[in-house]
Amino acid sequence: MDAWRVSRALLLGLVCVVVGCSSKPPEEKTLAHQASPLTVEGWTETAPMAEARKYHAGVALPSGKVLVTGGYNASGYLSSSTLFDPATGSWTAAASMPEARQIHALTLLPSGNVLVVGGENATGRLASAAVYSPATNTWASAGSFATGVARAAVTATVLPSGKVLVAGGGNNTGAYFKVDLYDPASGSWSAGPNLGVPRRNHTATLLPSGQVLVAGGVESMSLASAEVYNPTSNTWAATGSLAAARYNHTATLLPSGKVLVVGGRNGTGLLVTAEEYDPSTGQWSATGALGTARELHTATLLSTGHVLVTGGMFGSAATAALASTEVYDPVTRQWSAATPMVGARYSHVAVSLGAQGKVLVVGGLGSSGTSLKTAELYGYDACTWVTCNSAPGPCYEATGTCGNGVCSYAPKAVGVTCDDGDTCTTADACNGAGVCAGSATQCGSPPGQCYETAGTCSEGTCSYSYKATGAACDDGDACTVGETCNGAGGCSGTPMGCNSPPSQCFELAGTCSDGACTYAPKAAGTACDDNNGGTINDVCSGAGVCAGVPACTTPPDACHGSPGTYSNGACTYPPKAAGTLCDDSNSCTTSDVCDGAGICRGSELSCNNPPNQCYQSAGTCTNGTCSYVPKAAGASCDDSNSCTTGDVCNGAGSCGGSPLSCSTASNNYCSGNDIRRTTGTGTCSGGSCQSTDVLVQTCQTGSSGPYCSGNGAYETVYGGCSNGACTSSQQLIESCSTSSSNYCSGNTVRKLTGTGCSGGNCGSTDTLVQTCSTASNDYCSGNTVRRTTGTGCSGGSCGSTDTAVQTCSPVDSYSCSGNTVQKTTSGFCSGGGCGGSTTTNVTTCSPFDTYSCNGNTVQKTTNGLCSGSGCGGSSTTNVRTCSPVDTYTCNGNTVQKTTRGICLGNGCNGSSATTDVTTCTPYDVYTCSGNTIQRITSGLCIAGGGCIGTVVTDVQTCGSGQTCSGGTCVSSGARWVNTGTCDDGSRACRTVNCNNFSPDGPCAQLGSACAVGSSPRYQWVCL
Repeated sequence: MDAWRVSRALLLGLVCVVVGCSSKPPEEKTLAHQASPLTVEGWTETAPMAEARKYHAGVALPSGKVLVTGGYNASGYLSSSTLFDPATGSWTAAASMPEARQIHALTLLPSGNVLVVGGENATGRLASAAVYSPATNTWASAGSFATGVARAAVTATVLPSGKVLVAGGGNNTGAYFKVDLYDPASGSWSAGPNLGVPRRNHTATLLPSGQVLVAGGVESMSLASAEVYNPTSNTWAATGSLAAARYNHTATLLPSGKVLVVGGRNGTGLLVTAEEYDPSTGQWSATGALGTARELHTATLLSTGHVLVTGGMFGSAATAALASTEVYDPVTRQWSAATPMVGARYSHVAVSLGAQGKVLVVGGLGSSGTSLKTAELYGYDACTWVTCNSAPGPCYEATGTCGNGVCSYAPKAVGVTCDDGDTCTTADACNGAGVCAGSATQCGSPPGQCYETAGTCSEGTCSYSYKATGAACDDGDACTVGETCNGAGGCSGTPMGCNSPPSQCFELAGTCSDGACTYAPKAAGTACDDNNGGTINDVCSGAGVCAGVPACTTPPDACHGSPGTYSNGACTYPPKAAGTLCDDSNSCTTSDVCDGAGICRGSELSCNNPPNQCYQSAGTCTNGTCSYVPKAAGASCDDSNSCTTGDVCNGAGSCGGSPLSCSTASNNYCSGNDIRRTTGTGTCSGGSCQSTDVLVQTCQTGSSGPYCSGNGAYETVYGGCSNGACTSSQQLIESCSTSSSNYCSGNTVRKLTGTGCSGGNCGSTDTLVQTCSTASNDYCSGNTVRRTTGTGCSGGSCGSTDTAVQTCSPVDSYSCSGNTVQKTTSGFCSGGGCGGSTTTNVTTCSPFDTYSCNGNTVQKTTNGLCSGSGCGGSSTTNVRTCSPVDTYTCNGNTVQKTTRGICLGNGCNGSSATTDVTTCTPYDVYTCSGNTIQRITSGLCIAGGGCIGTVVTDVQTCGSGQTCSGGTCVSSGARWVNTGTCDDGSRACRTVNCNNFSPDGPCAQLGSACAVGSSPRYQWVCL
């Protein structure tokens, strides 16, 4: 047994000294089983596992089966796994884990695989993990903790991202604040941020926000602190502390999002208290107390939202197992006693079987102090708190039935009148599948051609959108054109413009008639233009015709003027003045002007502007273009290129010289602490040879930081750039030691050992050699109890003292071993105290059995058992739990219940008196089947089903001239009529039997009224 389990055993022993320990369960507070909130609940044994196990783990798989792994029994640490099938109530072997382990964590991954982490086995604490595949029934290694710290009693929580947060735990050196994160997608581990406080035997709960609440646990002492992990920021933050420090407790997420923490232990002993954590405030509040203080129990959330607590320890003895169970109501925040388990147990596994309304409890330690292989099922009625009176819609019956905690409602019959809440439908009726629907009001009669054809219905009234401005329409007027909608429902066009007379000898303004324009002719002699350049003095004839006499407007050339003079059928033109611009049609003359006698003359073009310096300066003109002769080859010139020399003409009009010669050599130099290089490009620009200048290297300055060479720590000092190169030198910083020495740190002996140089620094290790005790240990010397007391650390070693404590005085007492009365002599010195004892047999008892009922449990009472110093003892055990079955019958309209299978004598053959459950209240609804009025009577008692019976009766067939509507006979032909506005000061609006309203449509009951619209409102009446 390692240090942390030894410390726990010592702590439990100390609690026995302080508060007292007993070998039988304590009496519970008054929590009457008859007042249990679960109307049908109890335990039944199911098949046991193939092997006993404690400190194991279990999880429900997506298939509904339960996987149980590892643990410990008399044969040692277990690697085996087993599967429970709720459908058959049997166990089958699953593949074994890669290595045995107990006190481990088991987590269902989003993929449906199962992750196991941490724990311990014969080799010590474990840092390893493995993944189980239900599909292939195989295990595979999942690596090890990234922190490298092996530990048991960890928590493992699946985050919304699918990663798993493994927090805390402990090993033989104590509790840890280490955190590891597992990523199933990559199969890799990473170190997470440390907890604020080292802890083990704590709880971790995933909150609705995706954050994780860690609460309680133990370090060197019990913890009340709590902290919250934020996956987004990957950080921990302290939150409100528990009212009572505790470990070995349970934590359950409630449907409200709060967390319920129950029981456990601290330095004062076992806890009977429970607390709720509210994530919205970060604070804890006390709930009602448990009936029995307990630790190492289980807490399971039921489908009803209640929490079932089972078993646990009531003391520190290995046999202090509880069979009692309790149920927490999150509404009242109080506890109620539930039926005890068939067998007492602690350190067991409890798994909810979900929709089956059952909880599986398996394994653990029993009242004998040994590992258990037994399993049992807790069954409960998930409909206990459910009232089915909230139908999902008007086409479902108002009262539903509950099954597995879920309400279901029967749909109303086809044709049952309903209201779909839409005033723009008519004749609303149920479709037999729970849907209420009516016929949509048709809006297809717009008030004009500038309204959209399809309208929309609102509040029972059709409205139509205006067509867009500019949409084509016809205003019915032949003397308008371009008719369009105005965007407000109106159509208009532009009056036809009669302002285009057939000629200039008609009046400008005409008159439109039947879409055609007419114009009056202008008076004779009115000036006009006959559009003939060869006439002048044009006038109208009075009949709409324009005419003139010939004109002279076409001179023979540019040096004659216009107009000319018309005489004898010919035109003569005067010459233009001398100097008037003209064109003599010769491209080699310029500045052409008239000479005053009708002739155009110009000056010869000058060619004295050669294209460059290698052409002769005087050229010749041809077709308006000058041409020039090239100078002779070798004539001096300038090619305007500063990178050439000896420029001369080439005889073809071009000037050129010889290129300048440039170097391509390189040279390094320093520019501050930069080494730079100039390199000639071999090219010239602007009359100069070109080069490049580039940065070769920036020389380091300062020091390199320490590094190791042998057992010396050195550093390199950099001197920057000098003479085109970088400089540096090596300097010794420190010589490192490899010797060791012991010293005291508080009450621990520690060893400081030099490790030489590493990473540029002189290193050392500081290891714990021994923790010096200041505790006392008693031992026996004859019948004298003596005590050695540690004095702590001094001078690098541990010291102690030895003193006499007590002389023992033995006494005799009597007890039982099975049915044998034994005498025990105790009180002599043994194991460091006056607790030594020897036992001898006195007599053997002969028990006998009787049977009775405790509620629905058949119990066997065995009398004549060994008790005290004689055979006057008795014990009562549960033989079987009866499973009563209720049957329901009808007595008239009264539903009656008879319960059979009740405990009677030594069996389950009893039955209860028949009791009235409820009296049905039938109600009638009238409807139509064709032209026949039918009465549907619902809510009748029906055997086995309650008040859900229905009877349909024909009441009346409507006569001639009548039709059946809404369950009554009405006159045929009645229709909804708009009688005008209401709520306008003249009369109030009425609404009577308005379900089948349709504007101008047929109606059922005469006098029915509907108010439609908003402002104004219209009163429609069935007439």
